[in-house]
Amino acid sequence: MTATPPRLQPYARLPDRYGGWEVAAATVDALGRAVTLLAPPEAACTRRVPPEQRPRYDALVVVADGTEVHEVELPGLDLHFPRIDSLDGGFVLASARCRLPSGPPAATFEDLEREIPHNALVVGDDGAVLRTFHAGDDIQHLLTDLNGTIWIGYGDEAVICARPPVSQRRAGATATGPVPRMTMPLPGLIRWTGAGEPAWYATSDPVGPGSWVDCYALNVGADLAWAYPYTGFPLVEIDAVGVRWSRRSPVRFASGVLVDEGGAAFLAADTRPRGVPGHYTVTLAESRQGLLEPVATAPLLLPDGTRPTTAVRRTVCRGNRAWLQFQDRRTWHLLEM
Repeated sequence: MTATPPRLQPYARLPDRYGGWEVAAATVDALGRAVTLLAPPEAACTRRVPPEQRPRYDALVVVADGTEVHEVELPGLDLHFPRIDSLDGGFVLASARCRLPSGPPAATFEDLEREIPHNALVVGDDGAVLRTFHAGDDIQHLLTDLNGTIWIGYGDEAVICARPPVSQRRAGATATGPVPRMTMPLPGLIRWTGAGEPAWYATSDPVGPGSWVDCYALNVGADLAWAYPYTGFPLVEIDAVGVRWSRRSPVRFASGVLVDEGGAAFLAADTRPRGVPGHYTVTLAESRQGLLEPVATAPLLLPDGTRPTTAVRRTVCRGNRAWLQFQDRRTWHLLEM
């Protein structure tokens, strides 16, 4: 069944006075504010260059809430391919890629801790760094919720020097030394506390799907989150305890998932051999007796009624809403179920 084509709505645009900056990262936070990390063009933080060619740079965070714009300076930043979201009045940032230790194994836990890269940091509303932590390699999604929880989804090259979740550590373990770590490939999805401590691992949850090779899409709502992992592409609902359910989805390789009480909507690119770049299809699915059944499909349209001609560069999904950026990395469009 073909539905009425959903039309994107204009949502937010970075003011023109920031035109001399490069958009290094951007998101829409849990309050609906457009959060943009700006860097000087010479920073090279979004280009593949050798580590010795990545100088520290003075960044600027711009938070736009309607017509109100707030700025926070972040001097001396050294994140490469950064991600950002708001957190408890400040921000959490992470470098999507990091180089893990190689060579002879560390002799002690203390030596290992010194070798592990802290590629994530939490900063206050004044830009001061409050804490840093190791968030792992190949970060694809970084989203926070209003409870101060950090959700990080990983790609198919991911690896992390993981600590046990906070709830599984022995009482007093940190009093005698660092918490032991283990190398974990393909972590899929990790829920972190606002302090940068792992609280839940997708791959350790017995209720979840068997494969978390890649967290292909992630949706973080007020109290629940939904993941769409490769290779099976089920829709997985997660709460503060862990996986609530996992359901087979009718769409593969969707780049965005919207969820409401009645079902879900999947946003997927046209991947046919002669598919047009930028053409996307929205598939609506209803929840029926624990299954997600497709009920309608429709092409995604821009506000002027035409179809996009460039691929989506950024997608942020929260509940029944998704925000998209295309070629223009300073403009957000809104899609609602």
